[in-house]
Amino acid sequence: MTVPERRHDDPGEPRLEVRVVDSPADMRQVIAIRTVVFIDEQHLTDNVDRDPYDQGAGAVVVLAYLDGEPVGTGRLHVWRGQGQIAWVAVLRPHRGRGVGREIMEALLDAAADLGAERVTLSAQTHAIEFYRLLGFAPVGDLFIMGNIEHITMVRDLAA
Repeated sequence: MTVPERRHDDPGEPRLEVRVVDSPADMRQVIAIRTVVFIDEQHLTDNVDRDPYDQGAGAVVVLAYLDGEPVGTGRLHVWRGQGQIAWVAVLRPHRGRGVGREIMEALLDAAADLGAERVTLSAQTHAIEFYRLLGFAPVGDLFIMGNIEHITMVRDLAA
């Protein structure tokens, strides 16, 4: 599965591009970003490198680069028309610069290309508005994962 490379070359702004992970070296960068965000910062988990949905049919993992430096990542897995986005993370110094939005747009494009009719994710409550702006809606009740409040959010892709 390939996702069209997303690139923004605005003069005076850092060059932002989002690419599909296609090598072990790329995956090491993904794990490094997950480690910083989900282990070191948030203490959400102690396991960021053994997700079976990182590979195989229906899996798309992306890396976001600012001026060639890997600064963010996210993962999509599609199965039977249902997509699940997870592991969306941007390194702290690069947050608020549109990196997360570009990661999500790349994953949503990939979900549509893979035939997903609906995409779900588990949003940390501080990020609910971010995901709402991308067309997601909360469903169900809050739940705790890794001592952090989350809520399931969904977005229908079928027109």
